[in-house]
Amino acid sequence: MRRFQFRLERFLELRRWKEREWEQKLARALGECLLLENRIREIGEEIDAIRLADYGGQNAAAGGRGVRVDIEAMMRRDQFIQRLAAERERAQVTLEEKRREMEKVRARYLEASKERKVLDKLRERREQEYYERQIDEEYRGVDDLNTAAAALRVEQAAAE
Repeated sequence: MRRFQFRLERFLELRRWKEREWEQKLARALGECLLLENRIREIGEEIDAIRLADYGGQNAAAGGRGVRVDIEAMMRRDQFIQRLAAERERAQVTLEEKRREMEKVRARYLEASKERKVLDKLRERREQEYYERQIDEEYRGVDDLNTAAAALRVEQAAAE
């Protein structure tokens, strides 16, 4: 039995390649989103850690003479927190843009996947039809041989 050959195999390979390409783009976009989400989370944790830090604890423990408030340190801390908050806002805006881009890439990936699946289904159906025809031809060939052998036996029996 001859092996099945799909005439559109090159198109199928191109579709597979295109699908893999969009899958890689989707993975890159998803990776960028995850990095931004992690950075936003880290900034939030850093802000929380700064707010919870006890800057006057050492002075209070040094003899209980009262707590000295360092206004400049508080201002620097607040400015640092503001800078981190602004960085987090920029990262959130960037994340939303990346998510929109990722959705576009996901749509293109799904489209490419659908195109490949259509050709895969067509290939499977044609392959199944091909092998069914091959089996039918084999049965007909065996049937023809059996019929010819039976006819030969009848002819030989009639000749005797």
